[in-house]
Amino acid sequence: MNELGKTLKEGWQSSGASIVPPTNMELLISEAEKLNQSSIKFQRNNLIILGLSFLMMCYFLLFYFGFQELLSKIGVAIMLGFFLFRVLLEAYSIYKGKEKSITKAAIDNLEEEKNYLELRLKIHGTFTYLTLGMYTLGFILLLPEFAIYLSSFWMAAMVVSYFVPGIILTLVIRKNVQKEIRELRTVVELMKKIGS
Repeated sequence: MNELGKTLKEGWQSSGASIVPPTNMELLISEAEKLNQSSIKFQRNNLIILGLSFLMMCYFLLFYFGFQELLSKIGVAIMLGFFLFRVLLEAYSIYKGKEKSITKAAIDNLEEEKNYLELRLKIHGTFTYLTLGMYTLGFILLLPEFAIYLSSFWMAAMVVSYFVPGIILTLVIRKNVQKEIRELRTVVELMKKIGS
């Protein structure tokens, strides 16, 4: 590459402007933006589902069942507290996703995309497993009070109805999560190409 070409490429990399070659860069940027929008849409839908589930849980756990035992109240607090934490994490992630800008310098953009991918991996990994674990612990703390009012058969049915659909839902949701992570990894790769 001649000296002028090198200068133009270095100028683009430091400024974020699409100087070399415009058609290819515009296509890469367009693809990255489309994948980012897909991720935000997935997160919005996820936030709506989580929010509605949280409200439903609040109604049933706080008003409908009206638990009296201290252990049950602790269980309810754990379940609702960690579920609310997961809802807030999803909202924060949407905020961080909208904060990103493709028009920044290529090197800044790449770092931003890597940080965002890392955030989504933590949310879908550590924080989701923590939420599920604590939610399950909360559910287990409710069982002694349920046992006062329910026969052994209905207790067993309730436990099975908690775990079996939970496993199925986890598998279905996991498929969508993997799709989102693949798309975000593709955005990081696109940003690397734009920056090179």
